[in-house]
Amino acid sequence: MKYLRSIGATALLLTVFISGCGNKKDGGQAAAPPTGKPTVTAAPTPTETVKPTEAVKPTKEPEEDIKVTLSNSQELTADYTTIKDLPVEKGTYIAVVAKGLNSSYWNNVKKGSEMAIKKLNEELGYTGNDKVRLTFEGPANNSDVDSQINIIDAVLADNPTILCLSAVDMQSCNAQLETAQENGIPVVIIDSGVENNLIAAACATNNYNAGVEAAKKMSDVVGNSGEVAVMAHQATAQSSIDRVKGFTEEMTNNHPDIKIVETSYESEDKTVKEIVSKVLMDHPELSGYFGTNENMAVGVMDAMEEADNDKVKLIGFDSGEAQQEAVKNGKEYGMICQNPYGMGFASMVAAARLAAHLPVDTYISSGFQWIDKNSIGLPDNRQYLYK
Repeated sequence: MKYLRSIGATALLLTVFISGCGNKKDGGQAAAPPTGKPTVTAAPTPTETVKPTEAVKPTKEPEEDIKVTLSNSQELTADYTTIKDLPVEKGTYIAVVAKGLNSSYWNNVKKGSEMAIKKLNEELGYTGNDKVRLTFEGPANNSDVDSQINIIDAVLADNPTILCLSAVDMQSCNAQLETAQENGIPVVIIDSGVENNLIAAACATNNYNAGVEAAKKMSDVVGNSGEVAVMAHQATAQSSIDRVKGFTEEMTNNHPDIKIVETSYESEDKTVKEIVSKVLMDHPELSGYFGTNENMAVGVMDAMEEADNDKVKLIGFDSGEAQQEAVKNGKEYGMICQNPYGMGFASMVAAARLAAHLPVDTYISSGFQWIDKNSIGLPDNRQYLYK
């Protein structure tokens, strides 16, 4: 079967994912296509409030059964928070290739994915070799494009029923997606990916809206005036591009008395701490700093601590354990938290629906949540806190 291309992908999907990646391997092992054609249903655009690589070894059991919720500002044709009524065939193989394995964020995506497949097997009564199988792999470093391409090639040669992918670079993986299509393997994008009509569905954060929300919170904490700076992760990552764009445009359009004096990107030549330390010296009147992911926020904190600077207000993105502690003790004013557990769970539901030849939405917003010291202990926010 040739995989049916999505013709109704939403404008948001086309904004979030950008094409490119790796040379298509010659002479690769062809995968046998599954039977039947999955149906892809377009969803309305949501608005929201080899280098050493290794497969992630399955955890013994996900630590806890967290109630999964997604953004409530979208209309979907299916419920991606439950695995009920999904007639998936015995022995179905779902392969996940993540952007990286070195963060609590991806550990939580993995936990949500494992919980979904665990519940699916329980629901269907599958045991032993009949179980729906999940693998979760990725490069050791989340900026290692070449290693990720090699992993994807190896996974495709293993003939998965469904491929779930988070692309390291926004120019990556077009050749691999073509290989998947040629062999009848539907692709679900998780978190970061590519703009391509070869994908069946995407489950991700609306990173532009999240950047807008970060700018609004920054405006509140600095009194709607002053100098602020941005420390961003990979300049080529679509998530970084969208968060910076949302933050910048919100400040420019609605907070003209706040000046963004520096937007820096992580570099192989300098550490985040070194980059931020120079910005702090160059701009002694700086009032606020926005870190676009967990590593950026922690790097900003490290530089501020070394400079004995408690004046600058930090707003972070993601919610690693160091950030959670910083929010509690006041070193980080607050954080825009993604929903990696829910993202992992919902992506597996989308994959299972495709495997069962059921309709899927082209874009599934996993949502985000603002968390500060007043809300970090609320039970409803557990799924947004990374461990």
